[in-house]
Amino acid sequence: MRAHRTEPDSVQQGTTFAGTSARISVAARLDRLPKSRYIRKLIVLLSLGACFEFYDLFFSAYIAPAFYSSGIFSPTTKGFLGFEGFASFVAALFAGLFVGTLIFSPVADRFGRRAIFSFSLLWYSVCTFVMALQSNANAINLWRFLAGIGLGVEMITVGAYVSELAPKERRGQAFAFNQVLSFSAVPVAALVSAVLVPRRLLGLEGWRWVVIIGASGAIFIWFIRRAIPESPRWLEQQGRIEEADRIVDDIEQRVRSETGAPLPEPKLVEGDAYSGRGSLREIWNKTYRARTALLVAFHVLQPIGYYGFASWVPTLLLAEGINTTQSLRYTFVMALASPLGPLVGIAFADVFERK
Repeated sequence: MRAHRTEPDSVQQGTTFAGTSARISVAARLDRLPKSRYIRKLIVLLSLGACFEFYDLFFSAYIAPAFYSSGIFSPTTKGFLGFEGFASFVAALFAGLFVGTLIFSPVADRFGRRAIFSFSLLWYSVCTFVMALQSNANAINLWRFLAGIGLGVEMITVGAYVSELAPKERRGQAFAFNQVLSFSAVPVAALVSAVLVPRRLLGLEGWRWVVIIGASGAIFIWFIRRAIPESPRWLEQQGRIEEADRIVDDIEQRVRSETGAPLPEPKLVEGDAYSGRGSLREIWNKTYRARTALLVAFHVLQPIGYYGFASWVPTLLLAEGINTTQSLRYTFVMALASPLGPLVGIAFADVFERK
């Protein structure tokens, strides 16, 4: 039986509060939504896009033994700027990530989450595919750097997208769930590498197939793009109020039909409505300076401790005399732990404060 909408007409239209002239913000309308399969579906689709990103981030380590055996890269580097060592391949990825996040990620604030999510997925898929066809260190590093730019933009866009679609009371769970699915790509990359790297299929070395599989994200762009709406919060910030309200109307209708109950009345919270556009300088003002510095320090050290170690595990095992096949099996077992942290986090992500 279809549930009747009991909200006041002004609430249904997503324009004003009943009895007042204050417009209901997109944030207020989304934040009052109950748990629903539809919102979870949107988070899953965004996370599937991020799965290719994490697969791409982590296969570097797993294809390293193939690079050594083919002579494309060596485990050590002769000079500080030598490109014959595997370190240059790792550096190319993180240089691309740096450029993508610092310079190009603001395009998501200009052109929208949906468009940039799709474009960045296509960007790094194409660059990764081209990289799979290269046979010398310089060409591989160039295309790895370009793919890294797309990955950097994708990382920022997915994070913004999830935060803008998930209701605030379950935003921590949404991010934890997103990370469970995203990090599930790590053991997949390790397993695929363990199976394919030691082999040659259809005339291509196994490491090339590992990379091509990572590039297959482009195939799913059309399906993902059709199923996710533009962020209504972003549309509202751009002044595209009618589009934002139309998308939220559709989301509310889907959730209402799913739950079979009227939605809670939205509550206007201070800060929901913005009087103007923010700027990057704001994070360094007196109010935010200390926390910005702390988060910068954290994100500088995190890649060194986590990604740095993960990038070198198979190489370290080879240095200890373990053969390629066995080292890849060990790294697969280690990679199984990657989704466990965020899986545990789902249970308490919204129970305790973030700090």
